[in-house]
Amino acid sequence: MFLFKKKIYLYLYIFFLIIVFIFNEFSTNLAFSKNFIISEVEIEENYDLNFDKSKVIDKGFIKAFNILVYKIIEKKDRFQLKHIPLKQIKSLIDNFSIVDEKFINNKYQSQFEVQFNRKKIIKFMENKNIISSLPKEIKSFFVPILIDAKTNELYYLNQNIFFKNWNNESQKYFLINYVLPNEDIEDYSIIKKNIGNLESYDFNEIINKYNLNNHIILIILKTEKQLRFFSKIKLDKKNILMNKIYNDIDIDNEESVNNLILDIKEHYEDRWKSINKLNTSIELPIRVSLDSKDIELSTKLEKVLLKLDLVSDFKIEKFNNEKIIYKIIFNSSPQKFLDNMLLFDFKIDSSSGIWKLK
Repeated sequence: MFLFKKKIYLYLYIFFLIIVFIFNEFSTNLAFSKNFIISEVEIEENYDLNFDKSKVIDKGFIKAFNILVYKIIEKKDRFQLKHIPLKQIKSLIDNFSIVDEKFINNKYQSQFEVQFNRKKIIKFMENKNIISSLPKEIKSFFVPILIDAKTNELYYLNQNIFFKNWNNESQKYFLINYVLPNEDIEDYSIIKKNIGNLESYDFNEIINKYNLNNHIILIILKTEKQLRFFSKIKLDKKNILMNKIYNDIDIDNEESVNNLILDIKEHYEDRWKSINKLNTSIELPIRVSLDSKDIELSTKLEKVLLKLDLVSDFKIEKFNNEKIIYKIIFNSSPQKFLDNMLLFDFKIDSSSGIWKLK
């Protein structure tokens, strides 16, 4: 009887082991099939005798591809991706759907969602010697400070055209969402008190009020002939300084100011993309172990690994009645992996060769 029970337990163990490996294989396939999704792609076309819906769909593909390109590569590389043939764009698409369509005043209006194959897109960029970035959206606190360099006058926010127009100028492909300060007289007083050392001042008295981890402080010095922009940037724990000088800008000309805002935003976008470079030549193998009895933790780990864009592959390397060891291929540094896992409340002991998940 004892021998019979022992065999049953052995068979059950083998059965569940097979199930785990099957599930893991399914999970890693999903990891490889992550897509870049471009939503709310709007196309409008005349609805007449020459109307051809297939041509509208093709326009949607081209527009979605251009939005994706602008999201994942820096401005300096865009010229390499002009005039990509439609046939090649279609080869990079896994799926698409028409989310909404309507006919208004002899116009056909539609909204698309297009899913681009992530692996194919990255390979496509690599073939053109372009390292793409993750299209990761971020929210940042933003303070534009305008100072007349001649009189040392500080413009209050409601007198500052960069503050008033900043969120009016945007593009579909922008990843940084800006949170501007309230028109708080106390903030104005703090800035005015430190006007002589703004480039070295940390602005924490103001930043801490808004409870955001990311911030951009833009200091603009205005003279008769030029505008000097000095930016103190903190995005995803990375500190960046940026200087730009623009000549012959009339800040009383709203169109000129709006064009300037778009240009500055493009530079901020490039800085953010540089932080999120997806370099597939870096294949860091990470081994993580956890208690095999903790099914809930194992399930949570696999779900998170499927979400992480920098995880290109993972599998169960070892499984027994004490522990499960996962082998994870990560396209960045060990610290980046630990930082990503911390966002999901995972505590990892990385003091040994095989890291332990608690």
